[in-house]
Amino acid sequence: MNDRPAITVLMTVFNGGRHLAPAVQSILSQSHTDFEFLIVDDASTDGSIETLQTLAAGDSRIRLLFNDRNKGQTACLNQGLREAKGRWIARQDADDLSLPGRLAAQWEAVRSCPDLVLLGVNGWIIDEKGACSGLIHAPLHDPGIRWSMPFRNPFIHTGVMFRAGEGFYDEEFKICQDWEFWSRLAERGRLANLPDRLVAYRHSEKSLSHASAERTESESAKIVSRIWLGRFGEEPTQSSLLTSFRNGLTSEMRSAFWDFHRNMRMRWTLGDTRQAAAVHHMQTAGAIGGKNISACAAELFAALRESPLWSLRVLWERFFMKSRL
Repeated sequence: MNDRPAITVLMTVFNGGRHLAPAVQSILSQSHTDFEFLIVDDASTDGSIETLQTLAAGDSRIRLLFNDRNKGQTACLNQGLREAKGRWIARQDADDLSLPGRLAAQWEAVRSCPDLVLLGVNGWIIDEKGACSGLIHAPLHDPGIRWSMPFRNPFIHTGVMFRAGEGFYDEEFKICQDWEFWSRLAERGRLANLPDRLVAYRHSEKSLSHASAERTESESAKIVSRIWLGRFGEEPTQSSLLTSFRNGLTSEMRSAFWDFHRNMRMRWTLGDTRQAAAVHHMQTAGAIGGKNISACAAELFAALRESPLWSLRVLWERFFMKSRL
C-alpha cells in the first residue's frame, strides 16, 4: 500500500457486537483496494477489541487505534481525521454494510469531478437480522441537496466520502454531528449523491439517535436554524412543520407542510429542485406507509410528477429488487 492511500475508510467502534465483523469485512471485500482502514475503538468492553485485532492480523490495510477511556463518537471521528493518511475520507459505521462496488464508484466520481467536496450514495435499510426492510432516498444533485439541507440530513453518514483536510466535526454535536459538518462542507465545494444504493444501513431502535430523541431534536433545530438564517436571512417560520417532516410527516400535517414547501421553493433560485422534492414526497409516502393508503398514493403521484424517471426507478427497486440485496 502507498504511504498516501487514495482513501482512508474511517470507522469508530464502541461495543460493536455481532455486527462488527461483517461491517469490517464489507470494506475489506471492496473492489477498489487502494485504501487504509482506520478503526478507532472507544474503550469497548464486549470483545470488540479482540475481534478487531483478529481481523487486523489478516489484513495489513487495517490500522487500529484504541482509547483507554470512552470519548464518544464525535471525538473519535476527529481523532481518526487527525490520523488519516488518505486524500479522501470514506465513512463506515460498525453495524452497517458497504456493497462491494461502493468505494470504486465513489472514487471514480470524485476523480472525474475535481470540484466535489462531499459525495454520498443511496442506500438500503436492513434489520437486526440483515433482512432488507426499506430504502433510503437521497437527493442527487448539488442544487437539490442544498435545497434539502435545512429540511433533513441529505446524506447517509455511513456512505459518504469527503475530501481530507476540509475541517472537523463539531464536538458540541453528539448525534447530528454529520449533518452539522455537511452544512459547513457545503461552503467549500460541490455536493452530490450517487443514485446507486451502495450501503445497507442497519435500523435499530437501540441506536443513539433513537435513545436520545430529545437531544437529537435539539441538535437538529440548531442546524436548521443556522442554515435557514444563512440562506434566507431569517429564522424558519414553521419550525413545527419542519420537525414533523424530520420525524415522519403525518397525514394531518401534509397539507400545511406542502404549502410551506412550495412557498419556500419559490424563493430558491439556485437550480433545479425537482428530484429533491420527489425525494421529500417519497420520504413522506414511506412515513405514512399503510396508515393512510390514499395519502400514501397521493405522495407517490406527487413524486412522479416532480421527477418521473427517478421515481419509477425507486418504485422498481422497492417492489422488485429488495430480495436481491
